[in-house]
Amino acid sequence: MHSRILALWNEVWGALGDVVANHAWRRVAFFLLPYAGVIAGMDVAAHYGSVTDALLPAQMYISKDEGFGEYLEYSLTAAAAVMLVLLWLRTRAGIHLVNALLFIYLTADNSLQFHEQFGHWIAPSMPQATPLPANDLGEMLLFALIGAAWLCSLLAALIRAELRPAAYALILAGGIAGAAFFGVVADAVTSWGDKSEYLIAFEAWLEDGGEFVMIIATFLACCAIFDIERRRGRN
Repeated sequence: MHSRILALWNEVWGALGDVVANHAWRRVAFFLLPYAGVIAGMDVAAHYGSVTDALLPAQMYISKDEGFGEYLEYSLTAAAAVMLVLLWLRTRAGIHLVNALLFIYLTADNSLQFHEQFGHWIAPSMPQATPLPANDLGEMLLFALIGAAWLCSLLAALIRAELRPAAYALILAGGIAGAAFFGVVADAVTSWGDKSEYLIAFEAWLEDGGEFVMIIATFLACCAIFDIERRRGRN
């Protein structure tokens, strides 16, 4: 067991080097990052307008439903799911399917607002006398359940997976964990207790921007992994 963990650790560093050196993600980033930068700039302007009584269209916020940022996130997570499904079909490595299913769920959840609906549905059963609203506690409960199911599936797949697919999965898991930190933990901090309007706007901007960056980084890593394996399959 110890030898496999050590071998996996070394494989992760090797795979990470290959991902960083890959040119596919740079080509994608050349077109993606300018658009993402415009969205991030609009989000800053929208948050500034919210505290200076110069309200701007809701679509300029990164995390608002039917906003420019949300549609980009849907596209990125859906594209990542497609690439991982194709990798699974090509390699039959179940660990790719585990992450593909997670990205499929994240796309559906963000677009159809499963977590928000669940939060309001279970709110009457959640603790009421807390600094965090009951519906937010419900949302955190759902994310905890989904996260636990994903982690259990990931660990089971890691035990059976070859070293290189397992290393790729751990790289993507790092990006997913980063997005979850901003999307769940930072979101809870923003909603916790009474705060000034300026502090809420700053924390909301940090939360949304952090999640946005992590989703983009994970998508670019997925592009590199897909390209590396596609080229390897030709050899």
